[in-house]
Amino acid sequence: MNSELLAKIVDEVVARLQRRATSVAMLSVAQLREANQRTLFCQYSALHIVQMDMPLLKQIAQCDCSDIAASIIHNALAIGVRVGISLRQELLMFLPIRQLSALPVELHNEYGQHVVLHPGKLLSYTDVLKSGGEIVVLRQKCLVTALAREAAEARNIQLIKQE
Repeated sequence: MNSELLAKIVDEVVARLQRRATSVAMLSVAQLREANQRTLFCQYSALHIVQMDMPLLKQIAQCDCSDIAASIIHNALAIGVRVGISLRQELLMFLPIRQLSALPVELHNEYGQHVVLHPGKLLSYTDVLKSGGEIVVLRQKCLVTALAREAAEARNIQLIKQE
């Protein structure tokens, strides 16, 4: 190979990687089930799944890959593809917080607000400062300190406690 051809190949590879680094695939669950995994992972650096349903979310949390969509999401996480999931606001109270908080997924409600899951038994002031979300979902038996509640109110962070 001559140096011009090699430089052209390198430039093409760099250009494709730069395009991939900024590309996001926004899919519904039905579209995700129909998608080709290899194409998704080669062309996109992030997946955003809109309006995910609770049964699929529980399968993802329990690492149950019997559903093709759950399998694709776990494969994406395994190779470093960023995964974002948008949910309806009313589903936030029923999320499996412990299992989902262990996975590197970003959660959003249908309005685009960032949702943070807090798996601990106590929400402190520092937890609120570190949350970085607009909504924090707490376990049913989680205690919230007075200072944490004040900090959440001051930062317009909505605290949702599961029932």
